[in-house]
Amino acid sequence: MIDRLANGYREAQVVLTANRLGVFPLLESGPKTVGEMAQWLHVTQRGLRILCDALVALGLLQKVGERYENGEAAKQCLLPSSTASKSAILLHNARLYERWGKLYRVLKTGQPVADDQIDPGLRYSEADFARAMADSAKAIVKTTADAIAIEGAGRMLDVGGGPGLYSIEFASRYPKLHVVILDSKETLEIAGENIQLAGLEDRIQLLPGNVFTQGLGGPYDFVLVSNLVHSFSDDDNACLISKVATAMNRGGLLCIKDFFLEPDRTAPAWAALFAVNMLVSTEEGNCYTAQEGSSWLTRAGLVVDSFRMITPQTGLLSGKKP
Repeated sequence: MIDRLANGYREAQVVLTANRLGVFPLLESGPKTVGEMAQWLHVTQRGLRILCDALVALGLLQKVGERYENGEAAKQCLLPSSTASKSAILLHNARLYERWGKLYRVLKTGQPVADDQIDPGLRYSEADFARAMADSAKAIVKTTADAIAIEGAGRMLDVGGGPGLYSIEFASRYPKLHVVILDSKETLEIAGENIQLAGLEDRIQLLPGNVFTQGLGGPYDFVLVSNLVHSFSDDDNACLISKVATAMNRGGLLCIKDFFLEPDRTAPAWAALFAVNMLVSTEEGNCYTAQEGSSWLTRAGLVVDSFRMITPQTGLLSGKKP
């Protein structure tokens, strides 16, 4: 077990580097030799051959003679054009890899890894982050909507809604629902593109701003706070939920979807590790327990409705406004 844990970086870096280079989309047009690929990717043939052979060993490429081609997993998940593409989130993970590599320093200094300590070639915009979050959301957006029944709701607020996939899913399921997505201006440009593709411009409104300072409008029958509270401190989250609650109708539903920890904070493993991710990336972010989340709801005058895990990694905490 120790060897597996200690050597996990090797497989990760092979995949992240291949994605960053663009190996998989280059092979979308057909098998190629190392020489042909190296010319397009502007890398050395020796290095690329070693990398591609490792990708074959991992099952992501296939090798026939001297030519390499994408394996089935690569075709399904590693091409930007595929419906289940993870290329944007893997590029995001390559940036996170840089932060995780400085975990020792973070523990010594108490400070997250600054952007200027990241490889300049990996620095990214809010729009890039939104595209990465879209890759992540694809796998769970329908599961989330299945777990939340909002029949009769007329207005929804999606706090930190990012690329808009959750808003699009709810608006598609409930034809009378009107949605407001609150996020940064640059992020909402990506949401706008997705909304236009879905043909929902008439029912999804974009509200640029910061949840702590921006007027929220309303009142709303349903508020979704998805994968956001882990970015903030416990006190900030209490303030966030309190502000959102004031914009809700009586009888309204608020749902917090996030990577919740069990009471002793050691499980699920995904959430415990994601807390480390927040340590290297933010000033005060963390993962929280359902009990901590419930305290935000009650302090905001909401009644805790339920908590349940909707995937092995993700929990859903809900409260209602009396």
